Amino acid sequence: MQRFIAALSTLILMGFVAPALAGPAEEVAQISGARGQAFDEGNLDGWVAAYADNAVLQSFMSPFRIEGKEAIRSHIAELFQMYPKRRGFVRQPVTRVYNDDLVIQDSYLVLYWTDPKGQIAAFATRTSVVWAKTGGRWQIVDQHVSRLPMAP
Repeated sequence: MQRFIAALSTLILMGFVAPALAGPAEEVAQISGARGQAFDEGNLDGWVAAYADNAVLQSFMSPFRIEGKEAIRSHIAELFQMYPKRRGFVRQPVTRVYNDDLVIQDSYLVLYWTDPKGQIAAFATRTSVVWAKTGGRWQIVDQHVSRLPMAP
């Protein structure tokens, strides 16, 4: 019985200690996962919340960069309206950590967006997301999403 209590106590303690041991990559991955779910669900607030007020988004859906959280919100709201159903599939993700307050995520992303008429658009993209920890909070300061060139 004492062994059982000791093992249970260890597991409970690990549940409290493990989050404290999470590093920048794990912290950003947790936020990114929630953002991906928000994107798929069309949760605009959940998707935009991680952007810094002065963030920049370079999107293949816009000819010019989008500057500032409110402009990004407007852009994404328009996309959510144009494509009410969305799914994204991440491929070959890479995360690099610098100085415990800067994280860069790179990946390929295949997007399937469905318009109100049920037409599906597929986009093969590459993306880079730059996260900075400011004021104790991870925020996206720069994001670039471009379409992959067509194969010859």
